[in-house]
Amino acid sequence: MVRFKQYLSSLFLGISFILFVCPIFVYWFVHGNDDRYIWIISGPFPFSHMGSGPVQVWMFVGLLIFAFICWAISSFLSRTTK
Repeated sequence: MVRFKQYLSSLFLGISFILFVCPIFVYWFVHGNDDRYIWIISGPFPFSHMGSGPVQVWMFVGLLIFAFICWAISSFLSRTTK
């Protein structure tokens, strides 16, 4: 059981790192090239709003909140295994 908790703790820590880095990648993906930016915002509903500031802020904040939650779960699991 302790080994399973260590595995889950490591898994949640990895997920939190990926979610923490995701906003940087999404910003680069949307704004990295002018042609790609036009291609993204001319797409269907969820993509057509990705060029606006409020949608990007909410998306980045949401990803960071989920990263913090996963980090908190990882830290809780690592403390309970000791």
